[in-house]
Amino acid sequence: MNIQPKAISAIDKATITEHLCVTKLKKLGYDASIVHMGATDITLDVDGVLLKVQVKSSGIKNTAPDRPGMGYHFSITIGGGNNKSRVTNKDCDILAMVGFERERVFFEHITECNNKYTIRKPKEFFDDPDILGIERRSLTKALNIHKAIHNV
Repeated sequence: MNIQPKAISAIDKATITEHLCVTKLKKLGYDASIVHMGATDITLDVDGVLLKVQVKSSGIKNTAPDRPGMGYHFSITIGGGNNKSRVTNKDCDILAMVGFERERVFFEHITECNNKYTIRKPKEFFDDPDILGIERRSLTKALNIHKAIHNV
């Protein structure tokens, strides 16, 4: 029997981050479920309104030579190869960006992404000492934006 752990594959990282995101949402008092419907990874029930959540993850990476330092680099696309396209409000309502090593989630309403292909955050971005602080504040902001846009 080989007791050495194997390397975590990209598919396993995606599964881990989806489960982590659902756990954080449930800890914040919301009903959330993993669904895998098109670009929607998670549904989030907010007072009977189902919101679509797309989960993106990143580990800490070295940035480009012209941008010294370390940070997170989230790809805000769907599809692969030559068929990549930006995530839009047709795909999801909320993006959940997961800092893999820190096991922290930052939520952002899709309209805040301004049709970006990537979002970069500094290494210290997820270092808030209040464990659920970044999740709570960012989710509240995203839900308030959704409520204002859709009058719900």
